Amino acid sequence: MSRIPKILHYAFGLAKDFGGKPWSLVHHVCLKSALARIAPDKAFFYYEFEPSGPWWELSRQLVTPVRIEAPREIFGRPLAHVAHRAGVVRLQKLIEHGGIYLDADVLVQRSFDDLLNHSTVLGQEGLDAGVGLADAVILAEPQSPFLCRWLNEYRSFRSTGRDEFWNEHAVKLPLRLARAYPNEITVLPHTAFFWPLWTREHLDWIYASARPIPLAETYANHLWEAMAWVYLEDLTPRRVRSVDTNFHRWASPLIVDLPDSYGLPPLGQRWRMMSRLVMRTARINKAKTNRWMAKASRRSHA
Repeated sequence: MSRIPKILHYAFGLAKDFGGKPWSLVHHVCLKSALARIAPDKAFFYYEFEPSGPWWELSRQLVTPVRIEAPREIFGRPLAHVAHRAGVVRLQKLIEHGGIYLDADVLVQRSFDDLLNHSTVLGQEGLDAGVGLADAVILAEPQSPFLCRWLNEYRSFRSTGRDEFWNEHAVKLPLRLARAYPNEITVLPHTAFFWPLWTREHLDWIYASARPIPLAETYANHLWEAMAWVYLEDLTPRRVRSVDTNFHRWASPLIVDLPDSYGLPPLGQRWRMMSRLVMRTARINKAKTNRWMAKASRRSHA
């Protein structure tokens, strides 16, 4: 029997406004990729504020929704930002049940079965863990010694939001602990879960290019929705099928049974969507032009 149970855990809707990124096509696609390729025994979905809309109606049938109250503090330390509350929830649920935690913007490419005989598994973020070990994907056995140690370190938590300590406990701390307690954790290279990277060139590679992305060492792709929402908001099956990029190729097979218009909002909202799409396309094209001009300038001065 594997040490890590095939149980999926998601934490979403811990803020009333969903951080401006409501449950959408991209989240449904990521969830379906995990269910199809990991084939879990259960998939728990923890929320404080339940999502709504057509994409959630589809997804809700595929998970076990569990309403929780996200912690506002830990060890007397306030958790002011919703991202830090989610960080604590994932550790608590994995310590209690064991399993696989995935952020809602993680698209699974293949089975995790060959990782399940470890105690705890994390992936590097950045080349050679240049940023740390990220918590967007965590595999752990119940009562994982590493996760217990990690959670206990929240006694020193000090971030108040997007400040200099923003990713201290989510990314930097697990790297420090992994170096101190290497027997408690299996560390995978950045290509396992966090490839391509979050850089602008790599985001374009995912969302604006069909140039193949090597996936031989990749279990899942973190889609970096916080930085890539400009590509992801207001997606419909029609838009996914009409554009040829890496992301659209990954997403299309997971919505093959849906009509082009699924999830299309009312007419008034559609006009607002079209306006946003025009402005978004202009921003993307302007950014590409600026990057091309910057490269050209560097070459001319070389």
